[in-house]
Amino acid sequence: MGCLKSIVRKIIFIALLIAFFFFGGCDFVVTKYNEFTCPPREELLEQSKDFGDFSQVSSDYRLTRSLNIGGYRKFNSEYLPTGQKITIIDLKDKNIITPNDFATKKIDSKIDDALNFTKDSLITFENLEITGRGTIYAKGKSIPYVNFKADIKNVPFKTVEGMLGAYTSANISKAKKNKPAEQSVKVVLSMRDCKKYNQQISTNYLKAVKF
Repeated sequence: MGCLKSIVRKIIFIALLIAFFFFGGCDFVVTKYNEFTCPPREELLEQSKDFGDFSQVSSDYRLTRSLNIGGYRKFNSEYLPTGQKITIIDLKDKNIITPNDFATKKIDSKIDDALNFTKDSLITFENLEITGRGTIYAKGKSIPYVNFKADIKNVPFKTVEGMLGAYTSANISKAKKNKPAEQSVKVVLSMRDCKKYNQQISTNYLKAVKF
C-alpha cells in the first residue's frame, strides 16, 4: 500500500509539473523575477539611497535590485557594452573589512575571506594575488581598492581578475527620528574572466555616484 501511495504521489507531482510548464508557469516566474530585479530606474534610485546617489550614472550601466540573501543588502549594476558587473554589498555590522584595512595593507590577509563572503556563486578562489592598489575619488567619498587575480578552484584552468573596494555611508532609509543615521561599510566587488576585466569601467561608475 505504501509503495502504491508513493507511486501515486510521483504521478501527481509529474502531472502538476507538466501543467506548470504547459500553462506558462515558467514564463510567469521569469516575468515576476525580472519585474523585481529590474523595476523602473526611479524606483531603484530611491531604494538605493543608502548606498549613494546613482542618478548621474550613465545609462550604459543597467541598475538592478538583488534578492537579499542572508540578510545582506546588495545593489547590482551591469555595464551593458561588455557585460561587466559591479556589486555593492552592505556588510551591516560585520567587521569583515573596513576602508582603513586598505591603508594599513591589512586587506592583504583579509581579502580571501572577504571575497568568499561577498561573491554571488558557489565558486571557490585559490592562488589569490593582489596585483594593484589605488583610490577612486568619487563625489564626496574616497574609495580605496585593490585589484586581484585568482584561480577558480572548482573550475579547471579558470582565472578571474577584478577589484575589491570599501567605503562607509549612512543608512538614511533606516534612520530614526531625531537620531543620526547609522553608518555601515559597503563593499564594492567587480570581476571578470582573466584579461577581460576593465578597471576603468568600475572607476567611471563610482565617480558618477554621489556619496
